[in-house]
Amino acid sequence: MPRRLTLVQLAFRPSSANLGRRVVDGAAFTFLGIAVRLLITVGSMAILARLLTPADFGHVAMATVVTELAALFSNFGFGSILIQRPRIARIQIDTMFWAALGLGVALTTLVFLFSFPAGKLFNDALVGQLLQVLCISFVLEELTVVPRSLLARMLMFRTDFAVQAAVLLCRAGTAVAMALAGWGVWSLVGGALAGALAQTAAYAAVVGYRPRLRFSKAFLASTWRINGGYFGNGILFYVNSNLDLFLVGRLLGAVSLGYYQNARSLTDEVRTRMAIPLQRVLFPAFSAVQGDLERFRAGILRSGRLLALVVVPIGFGIAAVAEELVPLLYGAQWLAMIPLLKIISIGSGIRAATTIGSPIFNATNRLGLSFNLYLASTLASVAALFVGSRWGLLGVAYAILFSALIALLFFRVALGLVRMGTRDEWRILGVPCAASLLMLFAVMLARDPVYAATEALSGRLAALVLLGALSYAVGVVLMSRSYLRDVHELFRHFRRA
Repeated sequence: MPRRLTLVQLAFRPSSANLGRRVVDGAAFTFLGIAVRLLITVGSMAILARLLTPADFGHVAMATVVTELAALFSNFGFGSILIQRPRIARIQIDTMFWAALGLGVALTTLVFLFSFPAGKLFNDALVGQLLQVLCISFVLEELTVVPRSLLARMLMFRTDFAVQAAVLLCRAGTAVAMALAGWGVWSLVGGALAGALAQTAAYAAVVGYRPRLRFSKAFLASTWRINGGYFGNGILFYVNSNLDLFLVGRLLGAVSLGYYQNARSLTDEVRTRMAIPLQRVLFPAFSAVQGDLERFRAGILRSGRLLALVVVPIGFGIAAVAEELVPLLYGAQWLAMIPLLKIISIGSGIRAATTIGSPIFNATNRLGLSFNLYLASTLASVAALFVGSRWGLLGVAYAILFSALIALLFFRVALGLVRMGTRDEWRILGVPCAASLLMLFAVMLARDPVYAATEALSGRLAALVLLGALSYAVGVVLMSRSYLRDVHELFRHFRRA
C-alpha cells in the first residue's frame, strides 16, 4: 500500500485540476473570513474605544510606524517565491524557513535597540517602552512564512480561514480582557502578541511542517533579484502606509493621531482586511494560468467585478453614515473623527477595488515595472501629504483621497500587461462607483425624514444602511446585469464545492 503523502510533499508540485472550483472555494472562504474578521475587529474596537482613550491608540500608532518600517525588511518575498514557482523542493522550503527566521531575529534585535531613541523621535517616552515588547512579534511572524505559503500554494483557504478566525478571537479577547483589568495602552500590545503567538502555534499544528537543518546558499542567491523587487515594493508600501501617521503624530500629537488612526483603521478594513486577503487567492490562481491568456483575462475580469461590487459601496457607505456610525460605535469622545472618516473611506473603497492589480504584476513576474510605477505614485502621494499636512487632519485626509485616485492609473497599467485596456477598467469599476454615488446621494436626501421618524441612533443608522443598500442594488441592476451573473456563478460553484 503506497504511503500517503504529507501536505508538504503535495506542495512540491500542486495539481491544477479543478482550479476554477478551488479558486471559487478559496474566494468564498476568504470573503467569509473577511466577514468574521470585520465582525470581531469592529466589535472589539467598539468595546476598546470606550475602555481606552484616543491617546492610548495614538501611542500604539506611533510605535506601529517603527514596527512597520522594520517589517518591510522582512518583505523579501520568501513566501511569494514558494507560491509562484511551478515546482519546489524540500531543501528550498527549508532554505526559505531559515532565511525568514534569521530575518525575524535580526529585526527583533534592531527594533529593540531603536526603542531607546524612538521616544525622542516622537516626543513621547512611552513609544520606546511599547517597542521593547512589540519587537518580539517579528520572530513569531517569520515562523509562519512557510506554513502560510504552503497553504496558499495548495489553495487550502478553508483551513486558513479556521486558523485566522481562532487567531482573531485570541487577539481581541486578550485585548478586551486586559483593558477591563485596567492595563490601558498595554492591552493593545498584549492583544497583538497573543494573536501572533496563537498564529504561530496554529500554523505549525495544521501544516505539520518541521524544518530540517539544511540550507542552500545557491537557491537563496538565485532569488535575490525577485526578493529585491518585493523588498522595493515593500519600502514604497511602508511610505504610503505610514508617512501620514508619522506626520500627524509628530506635528499634532497622540490625541490627534488617535482620532486619525481610528478613522483610517476603520476604513482600512475595506482595503487591508477585505481586498488584500483576496490577493492570496488570486496570486496562486493567476500564476497557475499565466500561460493561458484567455483564462487569465477572464479570471481578472470576473474577480475584479466581484471585488469592486463589494468593496466600493462599503467605502462610500461608511462615508454616508459616518455621522451615525461614529457615536454609536465609538462613543461621544470620538466625534472629531467624523469628517476624517467621510473623506478617507471613499478613497479606501476606490483603492481597494484596484488591489487586484498587484497579483497581475506578481503572476506575470513584472516586479520591476511594478516598482517603478509604485515609486512614481508614492512620490506623488508624499508630495500631497506634505502639502495637505499644512491644513491639519482634514488636509491629510484629502491627500489620502488623492492617493486613491492615483491607484486607478496603476491598475490601468496592470491590465495592459494582459492586453486589457481602459474599457476593461470601466467594465470592472464603472458600475460599482456610479451605483455607490447614487447610494450616497440617496442617504443624504433621506437623513432628515429618517431623523424625524425615529430618535434612536441605532434605528436611524439601520434605516439609512438599509436604504443605502437598496439604492445601490437598484443602481447595479439598472446599469448592468453582468455583475449579478458573476454573483450567481460564484454561488453556483460554491454549492458544488
